[in-house]
Amino acid sequence: MDGTVAYEIGNYNALMQNCPAYKKYGDLSFEESHELFRGAFTAGFPWEVLKVLSGPPFVMFTWRHWGILDGHFQENVGHGEQLEMYGICRVTVNEDLKIQKIEVYYDPETFIKALEGKLKASELKAGKALLGDVECPFVEKEVKLRV
Repeated sequence: MDGTVAYEIGNYNALMQNCPAYKKYGDLSFEESHELFRGAFTAGFPWEVLKVLSGPPFVMFTWRHWGILDGHFQENVGHGEQLEMYGICRVTVNEDLKIQKIEVYYDPETFIKALEGKLKASELKAGKALLGDVECPFVEKEVKLRV
């Protein structure tokens, strides 16, 4: 998507345009899309770069967007649980380090489901929605081997 269009329609609309869980709320204006999330995270919804993995001209980094669900999202009223969304970006920059292209990879579907109260906040913790369950299935479990 062209950066000018993303600026005009809003970052949430641009980033979640293909997310069925978000699309069901209809065509939201820039302000309506931001109000949807502001009502859920009354203390703010910070975004942070976690780790830069490579340098120019292709800058790869991981990020986290998170907040305390202390407001309401549609009919779901928060109870102070922390919701996290993790992702990866690949940014192409020119010699002047001006952004030429941004590719964003993440899973907005599970985040919206957690906001709606259909998924526990713990299902998003530490990037689980993006990475999957990374716990070893054999740790602290009795394993019977047939010989």
